Amino acid sequence: MPYKHGVTGSSPVVPTKQKPLKTLDILELSRVFLFCLKYQVYTTLLCFTIFYHILLYYKLQISYNGIAEMIIKLLIWSIIKIKEAVLTMAENNGVISEEKQKTPKKRGEKGEGSIYPVTREGKNGPIVYHAASYKAPNMPKKKTRYGKTEAEARKLLKEMKIDAIKNSTIEIKKISVKEYMENWLNNIMRHEWKPLSYDIKESILKNHVLPHIGELQIASLKPENVQNMVNSMVAKGKSYSTIRKAYDCVNACFKLGIEKKEVADNPCAGVKLPKNIKKKVSDIEFFVDFEIERICNASIQKYKNGIPIYRLGHSIILLMYTGLRISELLALEWKDINFEKKSIFVRKSVALVKNREDDAEEKYVLMFQNSTKTDSSDRLVPLNMKAINALEELKKLNGDSKYVMATQTGEIASRRNIDRMFRSILKRCGLEETGVHTLRHTFASMLFKNGVDAKTVSEILGHSNVSITYNIYIHIIKEQKFNAVELLDKL
Repeated sequence: MPYKHGVTGSSPVVPTKQKPLKTLDILELSRVFLFCLKYQVYTTLLCFTIFYHILLYYKLQISYNGIAEMIIKLLIWSIIKIKEAVLTMAENNGVISEEKQKTPKKRGEKGEGSIYPVTREGKNGPIVYHAASYKAPNMPKKKTRYGKTEAEARKLLKEMKIDAIKNSTIEIKKISVKEYMENWLNNIMRHEWKPLSYDIKESILKNHVLPHIGELQIASLKPENVQNMVNSMVAKGKSYSTIRKAYDCVNACFKLGIEKKEVADNPCAGVKLPKNIKKKVSDIEFFVDFEIERICNASIQKYKNGIPIYRLGHSIILLMYTGLRISELLALEWKDINFEKKSIFVRKSVALVKNREDDAEEKYVLMFQNSTKTDSSDRLVPLNMKAINALEELKKLNGDSKYVMATQTGEIASRRNIDRMFRSILKRCGLEETGVHTLRHTFASMLFKNGVDAKTVSEILGHSNVSITYNIYIHIIKEQKFNAVELLDKL
C-alpha cells in the first residue's frame, strides 16, 4: 500500500478510482487557453493558479491523479471566467465580436419596415432581442417594437402595418359598401374589362351583391356578412357560376382597397364557397349523323318559287363544320376568308352590350371586340368542302358587304335572329329545341370520331388549354378508346 510522498508517520491513503479525462475537457481547455493568449490578458493569473494547486498537493497530501484532475477542472473554470471578463471588457471598449460582425441588419424594401437584432444588458449578462421597425406614410415618426425571436418580431411588424392602415381609414369608414363598390366598378374597372364582361359584373353587383351587403359600412363588413350572402344565394338555387362571380366581385374590390390602403381587411378571407357541381358529360348535347343530315337539308330548303326559306341558312352549315362561336361568326369579314388555302382567320368577335350613350334610343347595341374570348381564340380554322360551299353561297348574297353575316341592308345580322332561325330549323326537322352552341359541340364530336387528337381539337376550337377540351368531351374520348380496342378484334 503506497504512502503519501514526503510525509512520515501518517496513515496510508487508499487512492480512489479516477474517471478518465474527457476529450471534451481537453478541447475546451485548449480553446479557452488560446483565446486568452489571443487577447494577451491574465497570463500571470493563469501561472499563479497552476502554481497554487501544485503547492496545494503537498499541503493536502492527496493522490497524484486527484490533484491532476482538480487542477484541470479548476483551471477550466478559472479560464471560462476569464473569457467572460474579456468579452465584457471588449464590449465596454466598443470592440464587436466576429459573430456580431457577421450578422447584418435585415431590412426590407423602402416603406416595408425592417427587422434586426438588438443586444441589451440583463441581470445575467447580455440578452439579444429582435426589433421590428415601421413607419407608415400617415405616421409622424417611426415606431419600433421588440420581440424575443425573429418570428415574433415579424408578427409585430405585421400588426403595426394593419394598425397603420386602420388609422388611415378614418374618413373612409363612413362610406357604404354600395357606394364603395359602385365607385370601384364605374371609375376603376370600367376600362379594364371588355364591354360584355362589364355588363355581366354590373348585373351581378346590382342583383346579387348589393341587396345583401350594400347597406353596410365598409369598416363593419365582416367575413360572416359575405358568407351569409353566399349561403342565401345557395338557398335560392343560384348556380355555382353566379355565386362565384358575386364572390369574385367583392374579393377583387377589397383586394384593390387593401393595396390602395383604403381598407384594412378583406371580408372574403375565410369565406367558403359551395362545391362546384360540374355539368355531367351526358348533359353536353350534340347531333348524331342522321340529325346532322336533316339540319343541313332543312337549312337550305327553298319555297316552290325557288327563294330560300332561310336567307342565311348556309350559316348553320358553316357553324356545323367549323365549330365557330356565334360571336366569332358574326364578326367575320370577307378578308378573313382564304378560299385558296381553305382557311378562316379568327381574330375578333362581337357582343351585344348595353348602350351607355346619353338619350340612346336602343338599350343594347352590337359592339366589336378586337380580341376573342381567350388568347388562344385567335386562330386559323381549316375548312372542308361543305364549309367552303356554304361560304360561297353566302358570298353570292353578301359579296358586296364587308361582313359575311350581313342582312339585306348591309348591317351585321343579330345573334337573336340567328338563334331564332336555328330553332325554326330544328322544329322543321322534328328535333328538340336547343341553342346554336350545340353546333360547336357537334363539330368537336365529328373530329374525335374521325380520330383527331384532343390537342388539335383544342387548337381548332380555340380553347385556352387542352384540359378544357378533355373536361367537356371526355365522354366522346372514352367512347373512341373503346371503339379503337374493338377494332383489334377485326384484325
